[in-house]
Amino acid sequence: MALESPRHRDDGREILPVLRLSDVLLQRPAAFKSPWQALRIAVAVTVSWAVGAWISPSTFGIFAPLTTLMVIGASPWSALGLSVQRILGTAGGVLAASVWVNWVDISWWSVLIAMVVSLLVASRLPLSLGGQFQIPVAVLFVFALGPGSWDRDLWRIIDVVIGGVIGILAVYLPPSRPKPEKFEAALQSYRDDICELLSTVAAECGSHHTPIPAGSSHGFVVQSRDLRTAAEKARTELVTLAESHAFNPRGRRLRSDLEDDAIRLRRLSGMGVQIRGISGAANLQYDRGGHAPALTAQRFASLMADLEQLARATLGGAGTPVRSESVAEVDRLADLLDTRLRRIADELAADRPGDVLESVSLLGRIQYVVRQMRGFGRISTGEDEEEDTLPGMVR
Repeated sequence: MALESPRHRDDGREILPVLRLSDVLLQRPAAFKSPWQALRIAVAVTVSWAVGAWISPSTFGIFAPLTTLMVIGASPWSALGLSVQRILGTAGGVLAASVWVNWVDISWWSVLIAMVVSLLVASRLPLSLGGQFQIPVAVLFVFALGPGSWDRDLWRIIDVVIGGVIGILAVYLPPSRPKPEKFEAALQSYRDDICELLSTVAAECGSHHTPIPAGSSHGFVVQSRDLRTAAEKARTELVTLAESHAFNPRGRRLRSDLEDDAIRLRRLSGMGVQIRGISGAANLQYDRGGHAPALTAQRFASLMADLEQLARATLGGAGTPVRSESVAEVDRLADLLDTRLRRIADELAADRPGDVLESVSLLGRIQYVVRQMRGFGRISTGEDEEEDTLPGMVR
């Protein structure tokens, strides 16, 4: 007896990032653009410098503000990752270099040996590139400051910890508010690109007065390829949003929306994949020399116009959230288009199915997208068919 494949609830979690401790070590610094974040970093570095100079007897307590500057992230999650990398990397590099400098003094060969060893050790650690380079950078700073007493070297390590703690506090006092509007904007842009592609395909197919030469494509092919970029941008914004919620007290109220965001992106990306397939098939069948497709360009364009109308009802109009405006209206338009597709397929396949295979296949692609749009606004119970997702969108 065949075993049934396990079913799962369609909650979108498979495309949300799994925030594990091993992943936090690979965090890379994110660009900051807001004046508030620049002011936060400047104040934190200044406080760290003042505290380091006050507490530490070493020269200016320079490692405290340097560490603060390097550990502040855009969110508590990224700050945690940067802090672990920078504190461990800097402290380890400073400690090892201090022992080395006090033992052999400073010379060209001691610098060479220290850099080779620090780079080899760093390359074996499960850190991001910035975290790995923190070790040789810390070694260079020790060489620049010169050898000192063991007490002074110990204070260098303490300065690193002080700077890291102040950097973390600067992120949490108060933590940055998650910004779901950035993800929503990326999702809306992806939705608008999908609807625009449907409109362009409907307008261009059959509009060429002479056949398109072999090796050339319709103009909408470029738009179709750009859908992948738009999808990847929305995925990146979803990951950023999920990370901004982690360890963030200001993100508690928004966490329940993450699954809904993930569902909408996964289902929209499934439509995007299928619509790219439709545009690719249309590019090969229409406005070419030789045998004309059984599904005429005019009829196909009309179907694409109907699909665009369904898409705008399903996904919302330009400037609105990516949600179905009315499930009843979506069902009505989907039923009309589904009935029309089946009627056309019956007409085409009445005599010799082999002669209309490409056209019927194209109708099947459109009908599958209709099914996807009908289910977009509904939460699945795990009984629905699996949908295509973007490459890499796995948990």
